Amino acid sequence: MNKIILFLTILFFPVNSFAQRISNVYPQADGEKIKIYYDLTGISEDRSVFIKVFMSSDGGLTYGDPLKSVTGDVGLVEGPGKNRCIVWDVYNDLDDFLGVNIKFKVSADMMEPVNSKAPTVRPFKLSLNTNLGSRSILNYKSFGLNLKGTIHFDRIGLGVRADLYNTFRQDINYTDGLNTYPDTGSYWGYSGGAIFEYDLIRSYKYSLYPFLYIGQSKVIYKYNQEFKEDEFFKYTIFGSLGLGVDINVYKFLYFGMEIEYLISPWFDLVPSESMDEGLDGLNIGFVIKFMINTG
Repeated sequence: MNKIILFLTILFFPVNSFAQRISNVYPQADGEKIKIYYDLTGISEDRSVFIKVFMSSDGGLTYGDPLKSVTGDVGLVEGPGKNRCIVWDVYNDLDDFLGVNIKFKVSADMMEPVNSKAPTVRPFKLSLNTNLGSRSILNYKSFGLNLKGTIHFDRIGLGVRADLYNTFRQDINYTDGLNTYPDTGSYWGYSGGAIFEYDLIRSYKYSLYPFLYIGQSKVIYKYNQEFKEDEFFKYTIFGSLGLGVDINVYKFLYFGMEIEYLISPWFDLVPSESMDEGLDGLNIGFVIKFMINTG
């Protein structure tokens, strides 16, 4: 019973914070342990600090060595956070504890690189995207795959992408002047080009990124074989704007989604009949991504 009364006594004395990145330090009794709460601010998500907690029994005039029997948000801590908690096992360090004129302080020391000339970490991302599309202009559905590799310099990602796709037209008729034939032929093709990304969230755990894709495509149209054994193709330079999101699920493995709108053609390199909207439309895809850090 005496321990509980003494523990509660400390809650009526103010506590101090001396480190610039530490604020709102306060203790709370929990049985024979004390929970010390604090806010850690002023650092980025990918920075780490070394947290120590000290106790004063003379109202803050002097502080001893860092407390040892502590767990929780102490030691090496990554990123900012509010209401972080350190748990001190009091009677593992002390035989007796008088909760009179007690104050705590928490310090945060920035963890600097051992070698300031060490190469900057540049994440390399390799992703496979399975996408479904809808093309309103030509009234057809599509599906495809794209493989993308990007290397990131801070938030900017530069890389290459390759696509393979197939589309199916719906309710399109063909006439040769005498007869009308149901044409449900299909487009297919492949493309490749440059990809530009910008990560809006600076974190290795997840990312939200708009992107621009500029590439060249070979678009091939195959007629319905029942009435016309033929195909034609064209080369076109096209582009797309999109938005992607992914989240880390295990070590270097990420899952995500991308949505983009393709605009084709920007330029016709080899015009062939009328197929200017062969790629226009909206795509949504599911992404499997692998990230490797390179120096």
